[in-house]
Amino acid sequence: PQSDAHPVIRAAPRATPPAAKAAAVPRPAIFNANEEEEEREAEKQARKKKKLEKIDYGEHALAEDKKRAAETAKSIIDMIPTETDALFAYALKWEVLDEHNVAETKMKPWVQKKLIEYLGVEEPTLTVYITKLIKQHKAPKEILEEVRGILDAEAEIFVIKLWRMLLFEVLKAELA
Repeated sequence: PQSDAHPVIRAAPRATPPAAKAAAVPRPAIFNANEEEEEREAEKQARKKKKLEKIDYGEHALAEDKKRAAETAKSIIDMIPTETDALFAYALKWEVLDEHNVAETKMKPWVQKKLIEYLGVEEPTLTVYITKLIKQHKAPKEILEEVRGILDAEAEIFVIKLWRMLLFEVLKAELA
């Protein structure tokens, strides 16, 4: 017998809602209307079960990459003439320079670094100007005439190094 002083509360057994039962049991598609969706779901589940393979970034793999990069760089350097007239006459592929944005990405930082070496201070205006000359597809002799007044005796050495670097970067971009 129960008394009014202490009512006993009992929880009713929980029933699974009908929506949850329906979601738990896969139903066949009516007239194969959802066949593509089921295939996608099966592929998704298969991808989840695949194990990832560990990529070897060990010293050996890195050393091989460095070795290949060094060999590629050496072969490119060997293609570039060392004699000034031959260097300046070398046919530069301007379309590769433009396509890969070599003037901005590779040459501008190089020019900036070299100008600091030659002048002792950073010259952003001169860096931009020389980069612009490269973008305008100016010949090395034209660039030499433009920088001769600023770099004096070092102008020719600077332009030779500039042109060798430019050829290297363009050839490297072309082979990539």
